[in-house]
Amino acid sequence: MEQSTSQVTSKTEAWFDNLVATLRSHEVQLETGVATNETKKFYETVFGGNADEIVHLGKSLAQKHFVARIIVDFLGMIKNLSALKMAFDFNDSEVLVWAEIKENDEVTERALLVAQAHINAKYHPFGFDMETTIVEEEDALTIPNHYKIYKA
Repeated sequence: MEQSTSQVTSKTEAWFDNLVATLRSHEVQLETGVATNETKKFYETVFGGNADEIVHLGKSLAQKHFVARIIVDFLGMIKNLSALKMAFDFNDSEVLVWAEIKENDEVTERALLVAQAHINAKYHPFGFDMETTIVEEEDALTIPNHYKIYKA
C-alpha cells in the first residue's frame, strides 16, 4: 500500500520536530547541569569533532543496544526452560552464553540451540551473533569469571 505524499510529509515533519525537541531538551539539560553522564559524553564527543571518536561512540552505543536486545530476546525464548545456571558475557560482536542444564536434558539443550539460531538469524545482519556453551550439572564446571551470572 502506497503512502500519500501528505502522509510521508507528516511523518517526516513529526520526526524532525521530535529530533529538534530532543536536541533542545538536551541543550537545557547541559546548560543547567542536569544532563546524564552519557548525554554529556555524547555531546562532548560530537562537539570535539574527532571522526574516530565519533565513530567509536556510535559503535559503543550500537553494541549496548544490540547486546541488550539479544539478551532480552534470548531470555524471552527460553523463559520456560529448566537451565540451572545461566551467565552472559560479550565481546566486540558476540554475546556469550553459559548454560548449565541437568544431565541428559536434551529438550533444554535443543531449545537453547534453537533460541541461539533464532538470535543469530535476527541479529547477524547487524554484525552481532550469539555463542552458547552448554554444560551439564554433573560436569561440575564453574562459570568463567568474566561471565555475569543471570538471576531470574
